[in-house]
Amino acid sequence: MAKLLLIVNPAAGMGRGERIKDEIVALYGREGWEADVRLTQGAGDAERFARESAAFDRVMCVGGDGTLSETLGGLTQVEDAPPLCYVPMGSTNDLAASAGLPKDTLEAARLGITGEAHAIDAGLFNGRVFSYVASFGAFTRTSYDTDRALKNRIGHLAYILTGAQELAHITSYAVRVETEEEEIEGEFFFGSLCNTRSLGGVLKLPLSREDLWDGRHELLMVRKPAHITDLGGLLPALLMRRFDHPLLVYRHVRRAVFHMPEPLPWSLDGERADAGLRVEMGNFAAAYRLMLPKDGK
Repeated sequence: MAKLLLIVNPAAGMGRGERIKDEIVALYGREGWEADVRLTQGAGDAERFARESAAFDRVMCVGGDGTLSETLGGLTQVEDAPPLCYVPMGSTNDLAASAGLPKDTLEAARLGITGEAHAIDAGLFNGRVFSYVASFGAFTRTSYDTDRALKNRIGHLAYILTGAQELAHITSYAVRVETEEEEIEGEFFFGSLCNTRSLGGVLKLPLSREDLWDGRHELLMVRKPAHITDLGGLLPALLMRRFDHPLLVYRHVRRAVFHMPEPLPWSLDGERADAGLRVEMGNFAAAYRLMLPKDGK
């Protein structure tokens, strides 16, 4: 009998994570699978559960971006780890949208049976695994400061409302970035290294699903303008996916080393992360296998 390790964040999706678990167990039971359900109660639980996945045929993560990131942190420590099925229940679910996973929770869960496993790249942040984005600067605090209940109720709007409050206190940071091809230096409002086709459910990057496993990450940074009025054309450029705007730095890289004169507030997949004056990030190629729809849509 095939065995499923079912990791569930019971608080995800206004408690839907807790409610959906029995339906998933029943769904897999009808197909001859035995499910071992593990409920997370706090930080680190998902990673610990995933480290115990060697004896299973499939791992399923039910939760938001943070739960997924923790699960990957454990799964990537397992030799010949089983494929991962992800049932997104967060307020943004950028990676799920990028990978083309079904929005219906049971349909997403069914992919563990009907889908196909595909190697996906992850990121490394000073050796720590992250799922799809590491960022600093404007709107970075929004992801981990926004009230979780508010996120669950109104989704993307919660980020926009909280983020709008940051604009009055926007700060720039002196940063020098080394990639495999160049050095980039200046004052930046925002910086990120990501492996996703969207950020915050709003900003769309000009990428295809295949870019999730191309061995590279996207470096996206926003420079401080000479005058605040120069920001006027930035938002339209981002919404129109015109990344040649003079205030934008947009590159495809395998690694990036950030040097800062003072520690910055970083976020990994929406959760706070602390770092020193030097942050080394890179692409963790084919870090895990994700169950995707067979039709490629």
